[in-house]
Amino acid sequence: MPLIRISHATTQDADQKREVIRAVTEAYAASTSSDPAKVWVLLEEVPREAWGTGGQPLADRDARS
Repeated sequence: MPLIRISHATTQDADQKREVIRAVTEAYAASTSSDPAKVWVLLEEVPREAWGTGGQPLADRDARS
């Protein structure tokens, strides 16, 4: 059973997370001829204070926007 892990900064609501899981499952199953029921997707949410890019936490960048 494949497990697809996606780490992302938290901003998505429950509906958006459902759509990501559905779309990733569909894409993997279609491209590998796999049974979608056997594809696992794990969304690992990282607080924006703990995710950095360009030397700064995303939360700091958000505050300036």
